[in-house]
Amino acid sequence: MKEESKFCKNCKRDVSAANFSLHEAHCVRFLAICPECDEPIALKEMEEHQQDAHKQVRCKLCHQSMHKYLLENHECNKCFPDDQYLQHLNECSSLSKLAEILASQSVTKSRPLPPPSLVTSPPHENAAAAWKDVRPKRKEKDFSASRPLLKPLKNKKSAGRPAFTATLDPVLPKALEDPMTYDVLVTCSQCNILLPGPTLRKHEELTVSFMEDDSEPEQSCWAYLPDVCLSNMFWWLDDRDRSRAALVCKKWNQAMYSGSLWRTRTITFSGRPSRSNTSEFESALWYVKRFGKYLEHLEIKFLNPYNAVLTRKFQVTMRGLLSRLGKCNSRLVSLTIQHLELDRLVWKNGIRTQFIKNVSTFLKRMSKHLDYLNLKGARVTLEEGCELLSSLSYLKNKSFASEINIEDFFSHHLSIYSSPLFHQTMSTFRNLVILTLNYNCISDELLEILCEHNAHSLWTINIKCHIHDPHGQVVWGMSWANLAKRAPKLKVNFFFERVMKHNSLARILLVEIPLRSISLRSCYFSDPDWSMRPTLTYLLPAYKHILQKLTLEFNNDHELLDEELLQLVLSCERLFFLKVWAFLSVAFVERLLQNRAEGKCVLCTMKVRIYTTRHETSEEDRLLRDIYKKFRNLIDSELNYFVIAYPMV
Repeated sequence: MKEESKFCKNCKRDVSAANFSLHEAHCVRFLAICPECDEPIALKEMEEHQQDAHKQVRCKLCHQSMHKYLLENHECNKCFPDDQYLQHLNECSSLSKLAEILASQSVTKSRPLPPPSLVTSPPHENAAAAWKDVRPKRKEKDFSASRPLLKPLKNKKSAGRPAFTATLDPVLPKALEDPMTYDVLVTCSQCNILLPGPTLRKHEELTVSFMEDDSEPEQSCWAYLPDVCLSNMFWWLDDRDRSRAALVCKKWNQAMYSGSLWRTRTITFSGRPSRSNTSEFESALWYVKRFGKYLEHLEIKFLNPYNAVLTRKFQVTMRGLLSRLGKCNSRLVSLTIQHLELDRLVWKNGIRTQFIKNVSTFLKRMSKHLDYLNLKGARVTLEEGCELLSSLSYLKNKSFASEINIEDFFSHHLSIYSSPLFHQTMSTFRNLVILTLNYNCISDELLEILCEHNAHSLWTINIKCHIHDPHGQVVWGMSWANLAKRAPKLKVNFFFERVMKHNSLARILLVEIPLRSISLRSCYFSDPDWSMRPTLTYLLPAYKHILQKLTLEFNNDHELLDEELLQLVLSCERLFFLKVWAFLSVAFVERLLQNRAEGKCVLCTMKVRIYTTRHETSEEDRLLRDIYKKFRNLIDSELNYFVIAYPMV
C-alpha cells in the first residue's frame, strides 16, 4: 500500500503526508523555485546557483551551447560514441539500471516486446509527429537561441544506437525539461492525449511499466467513477481545475469534453491595461472555437474600459467571437452583455458603429432560437437601439423572445416614449413574458402594443425611473387598466432613483397599475423641499391589497416617519418583504416585531438600517441586542432578519 502524499505548492514536489507540515514550514522559509531550471534552491544560494548552474557552456563533443547544469546529462545521453557507450553506462549507472537497459535491448528476451506504438523511431521520422509547440510565435532573433533544444538534432554518431522503449524522441526530453516547455504539448501514442512535456515523461514511464507487467495493474476507485458522477464533479470545477483533472486518465480526459459542462459561460474582459489582457482575449476565442457549439447561455462582461485602444481590441475580439459562434452554434437561448456604456468618450464613433453592426449581425443569425436578451446599460442612440432590437425579428418580421432587458439601454435625456420608430420595433415582439425598461419608454402607445400582441404571455414589467430620464409624459390610467384586464397575471415593479417628490410620484403611480413591488431610493441625497410623509400616508396605501415588496432608502433627517411607516406596513395585507434605510428609532423595530408576533402583518424579511447622527452607536447596538433576545424564537424560526445602526455624518 502506497504511503499517502501531499503536493507542496512551493517546491512543486510530492511529500509524505506525515511529514508535510514540517516540510512546508521549512520549505516556505528557506527554499525558492529557480525560474530557469524549476528546481528548489536555498534562498541564500540562489544567486550563486544562477551564476554557476545557468552559465552558458559548450559541449566538447558536439559543440552545442547550453546551460551548465544540462551539460552532464547531455553528454551522458547523446554524445558518447558507440564503442564507448557501454563502458560509460557501466560507470554511470547502477548495476540494476544497466541490467535493465541491456535486457530491454536483448533480442533473446523471453518477455514480448512492447507494441510498435510505444517504440521510438529515429528522430528524422517521428519527431514532427511526437511533439507540438503551442506557444505564441516570437521573433526569429529571440527564438534562435532556444531552437536547437526544441527540434531534434541530426547526430550521425547516434544513428546506429538501438532505440529505447519510449514515445518521446531521445533528444526531445532534454528540451522538455526546460520549465518553459510546459507550454509544449506532446501526444501520448498509447492514450492519444496531449500532455505537457514534463508530465508526459512521467505518464509514459507508468504506461511502459504497465505494458511490461504481466499482472493486472492496481487502479484507484476513481478510475471506475460512473459517468454521471464524473460529470457532476467536473461541473463544480473552474477551467484550471478541469484542465488538471483531465490529465488523470483517458476517461477523465474524455469527460472534460462533455457538452453538458460548457452550456453556460461568462467571459470577462478587463477594461484596464495589464499583461493579462492578451490572454483574456485569446482564451475567449479559444473557448468559442472549441466549445462554442455546446453553448446555450452566454454572458459577456467588459469592465470599465480605460481607453480607446482597449475598446478597439474588445471590438475586434467580439467580431471574431460572434462570427465564429454564429457559424458553429445553433442552440444559444440566452445572451447578456451589460454595462457597455457606449456613450462614453473611450468608444470612438468608428469603433462604436462597427461593434453595434457586429452585434446586430449576430442577433440576426441567432434570432430563430434566442429567448433571452439583456443589453442593460448599453447607452445607445434611438436609431442604434431600434436596429439592435429589430435584429431579433429579422427572419420572420416578428420575434418570439420571452424576456428582454433594455434598462438604461438608451442614452440619458432621450424621450423614447414619443418615437414612432420605437413603437414599430416593439410591435414585432409577440411572446414577451418579462420586460425590463426605463420609464422614458412608457407611453399609451406602448401599453396598447403590449396589450394587443403580448397580453396572453406578459407576466412582469420592471420599470426604472431615474431623475435624469424624461418622466413628465402623461400616461392615462385607462391604458394601464386595459392592459391589466387583458393580462390578468401581470405584475409591475417600479424602481425610483432620486425621484422622491410627491407630485412626480403621484403622476406616475396610478391606482390602475397592478403594482407588486416599489423601490424608492434617494442615494443619500437630502432635499428639504421634498417630504416622504404624503407618499407614505396617501399614495402607497392605495396598493395595500396587492403590494408585496417595499424598499425605502432615503435621508429623512428633517422629519420622523416611524408612525407613518409602521401604519403602512400594517395596512398592506400581502407585504412580505421590507427593506428600510432611514432615520428611525430603535423602538420602531421592537413595535414591528411585536405586531409580527401578534399576527398583524405577514412579513418574512426585515432589513433595517437605522441612521444616526452620531459616530458612536454603542447604545443603539445594545438596545438592538435586547430586542433580538426578546424575539429570538420568532426571528430564528420565521424571519430573514437583519437590523443594524449606521452613523450618517
